[in-house]
Amino acid sequence: MPKLNHTVTDPNTGEEVSLSQLAGIYGVNAGTVYSRYMSGKRGMDLITKPKRGSLSACEQERQRREDLSRCIELAKGTALARPLTHIADASKMAGGNQHV
Repeated sequence: MPKLNHTVTDPNTGEEVSLSQLAGIYGVNAGTVYSRYMSGKRGMDLITKPKRGSLSACEQERQRREDLSRCIELAKGTALARPLTHIADASKMAGGNQHV
């Protein structure tokens, strides 16, 4: 049986509590809190419940669309997204064909 009398700081209140008290307050298995503590985790990492299972297809699609929108917005600011009208002007300055 793990020793749960280590004293830690409750990440939400700043109060000093034992690992077993911390587990009870947040509804996390005491053994889980202890093993996290022994692996070097502190603060919220001791009590955060992991998400279980995979995301639904609908949620995956929503996240994919958000990511795509974010990428498009970032790409709009790049040089390749600007109009290329300045290239025609540059060829005139370099001695290119100039039709009047």
